[in-house]
Amino acid sequence: MMVRVTTHSGEDDTVEVLNYDAQKITKMRNDTDIESIQIGDGSYSRIDIKTVKPIEELDVSTSDAEA
Repeated sequence: MMVRVTTHSGEDDTVEVLNYDAQKITKMRNDTDIESIQIGDGSYSRIDIKTVKPIEELDVSTSDAEA
């Protein structure tokens, strides 16, 4: 699954993750004992993360390209 990570410092990354758990990420972002959060292959400063949103994947099997 792909997620979009934006940061207060201006980064806008598309990251592949095995599992996306919004509640877990929110809990980690609000935990002042945590300094960084790993999302996919990237490591982000907890306080720099602005948003983490799933990206909807298009189902290419139903696209008009096959017609």
